[in-house]
Amino acid sequence: MASWEVLGKPANILAMDRQSEFHERIGGDNLAALWVARRGMDLTRPASPAEPVIWPYDEIRCHLIEAGDLVSAGEAFRRVLVLENPAFKGRMQATNTLYAGLQLVLPGETAPCHRHSQTAIRFVIEGAGGYTAVDGERIPLSRGDFVITPNWTWHDHGNRGDAPVIWLDVLDTPLVGFLDTVFRENYPKPLHPIIRNEGETRARYGAGMIPVDFDPSQNPLPLTHYPYAESRAALTAMADSAPPDPTHGLKMQYTNPATGAPATPTMAAFLQHLPKGFIGQSYRSTESTVVCVAEGRGRSTIDGVSLEWGPGDVFVVPGWLRHRHEAEDEAVLFSVSDRPVQQALGLWREERHGGGANL
Repeated sequence: MASWEVLGKPANILAMDRQSEFHERIGGDNLAALWVARRGMDLTRPASPAEPVIWPYDEIRCHLIEAGDLVSAGEAFRRVLVLENPAFKGRMQATNTLYAGLQLVLPGETAPCHRHSQTAIRFVIEGAGGYTAVDGERIPLSRGDFVITPNWTWHDHGNRGDAPVIWLDVLDTPLVGFLDTVFRENYPKPLHPIIRNEGETRARYGAGMIPVDFDPSQNPLPLTHYPYAESRAALTAMADSAPPDPTHGLKMQYTNPATGAPATPTMAAFLQHLPKGFIGQSYRSTESTVVCVAEGRGRSTIDGVSLEWGPGDVFVVPGWLRHRHEAEDEAVLFSVSDRPVQQALGLWREERHGGGANL
């Protein structure tokens, strides 16, 4: 018998049989071999399956209004159409870390009070007369307003106007779910008692001042309402005084006024101005981003996919995919990303056109 044969089998086949038997045996002890698990994997770059996708507002709005005829706010608890990325069908995810949906509150309706361990960001797309109440303070909502519901705060919604109110919800649900720290609790009554005057929180924390005895450990997210009128005026003033960045145009980040940190610990929010005719340079970063068009029309090319957008449209820019924005008209984009978590862990990086990655 040749030296390379044992019991009629070539030595390489015998070795494979031994390895197969080894892996099966250690599997019974809840073990796995790293050198096998990594075979065929590209570990040189992020590997999220999230796809570039857009949800045209006019189409979603029709579905939302129909849903308003089918189910009441009380029956639905939250009348929301979830924006599902095709890569995460059935998992209620817009990206690997972010949930997004459009919520409808009809005139005279209220959405019952509850709280949860996820943080919620809301951006009003349509309507006036709506409100959200956070821990007993009603916050009036107008188009373009950005509102935070900090995690584990009681909140309910309502509409005191005579027209539908629709807003974008973005939550860190997939991230909180991955950490297995999702908690939820219903308030014993439909609405939380009003214990503070409207505008009290903005007066206390949103005028460039904070109380002298303020303790951020007791109130880590003191400001929850960022009116669009004020944010838009700031963009206009800055756009008139400086040339646009070749990649972002003029992009501003909403911040926590007490710390200067991003508006929430897990999600950053931005408002971005693109002048008419703007053609941005290619860019990518590791953050996953949900974008809502506040004003204007244009297109974004993401990993070779061209997405045409207009007011109210929502689209996703998955992490580490090259993209650039173009504006046919003067445009304003609101966006939410998971950048704060990545930066806190030292993982965030970006790469601009013609340059290397920056940590």
